Amino acid sequence: MQSEIREISPVLVEVTVEVPWDRIHKDLNDTYKEIGKTARVRGFRPGKVPKNILKQVYGRQAAAQVTGTLVEQGLMHAVQEHELHVVAQPEMEEPPELEQGKPLIFKAKVEVRPKIDEVTIDGLEVWQKPIDIPDEDVDAELEKLRDQHGEIQVPDPMRPAQQFDLITIDYTVAVDGETKEDLGAEGRQVEIVDEHLLPELKEGLLGMMPEDEKTIAIEFEDDHPNPDLQGKTAQFTVKAKELHEKLLPEVDDEFAKDCGDFETLLELRLKIREGLEGSAKQQGEAELKDQLIEGLIQANDIPVPPSMVQQQQQMMMYEMAQFMQMAGQQGAPGADFFSGIEERAQRRVQAGILLGVLARQEGIDVTEADLDAKFQEIADQTGKHIAKVRAEYQEAQRDALESQLLEEKVMALLTERAKINEGERPAPEAQNEDNDEPALDEADEGEES
Repeated sequence: MQSEIREISPVLVEVTVEVPWDRIHKDLNDTYKEIGKTARVRGFRPGKVPKNILKQVYGRQAAAQVTGTLVEQGLMHAVQEHELHVVAQPEMEEPPELEQGKPLIFKAKVEVRPKIDEVTIDGLEVWQKPIDIPDEDVDAELEKLRDQHGEIQVPDPMRPAQQFDLITIDYTVAVDGETKEDLGAEGRQVEIVDEHLLPELKEGLLGMMPEDEKTIAIEFEDDHPNPDLQGKTAQFTVKAKELHEKLLPEVDDEFAKDCGDFETLLELRLKIREGLEGSAKQQGEAELKDQLIEGLIQANDIPVPPSMVQQQQQMMMYEMAQFMQMAGQQGAPGADFFSGIEERAQRRVQAGILLGVLARQEGIDVTEADLDAKFQEIADQTGKHIAKVRAEYQEAQRDALESQLLEEKVMALLTERAKINEGERPAPEAQNEDNDEPALDEADEGEES
């Protein structure tokens, strides 16, 4: 077999393969022999059918079988010969056909990884904010705990609903005079302070008492997820059924004891601060990683195969669906998720390719000692025996763990090589900012040649 390639783009090549007639003739003869062993033709015993009869009866089948095999082998030969890093199934414009005494020539377009001679990591510059947890953030977390430990009871004497109350309501929704049965509910308890509650509905519930009924008009935007409500004004007819108030505990040492293994309020506050600092550290590390990858892509702006971007988009949608399912959310992701998803997917693919090449370039790999250390870490966190953890990480799980550890090592290298500034990341400067010089076309305007 002979093959040659023509580069259409850095990520797409055209492969041309030529299979000589001698090879085709041999494969056809071998195929007829195999067919002849089991062929059933009237007037002949199995295994005794003459070759010319086999050709008449099974000619098309044999030709298709040989063609398919030779195309597959020819493409594999071309990939190996030219060291192509194929990322998608080859596409052929027309299926080739065998012609007596002629070589089989076919072409296919193949998506490949871009060839990268070297990944540049010099000059990376990032910014990292210092961790500073204000007392107000600790106070806010204390208020959340306080709300969680509140006691719910019926007001005595009964009074109008106010902020932080829990009110149970029946309601119907009408749009253009038509009641939407699927939008109404009975016996729904809502917390008037709930940030997810529609502002108009929250305002309307304030002041209601059990058995009160009112109609609240709510206007919806043109891009509302529910088509029945887009650009409409809906009439919510609400009837209050029950009202409860939440009595919040005093924030003192006794409250701290109720929140866990704390003797004093100071201990609780210190624990809250420690948790907030840990979260801030994780967020800072994630932001630092994003900046490093962004800088890496800017310094090495490589093209990526479209099929890899499409696969990444599908993976991102799957991940979002899994996240929504775990969070108990139904329906499809919002428009914000799909906005710019192709660009985000492309950058993910670029980052993956660059990090992989950089690992090989710098001789970074994952050793058995690295895996053992990670298995021990997981065992310590989960309380499992390390042998059980090791047994759980087989094949795909082990490969994923190795990829994770490899990425961590490469990111550690980037962090070590980058210049890290403390503080807020400055906004990108506007192009030609403070540049008073006129553009060339303006400067030349009116000049004669």
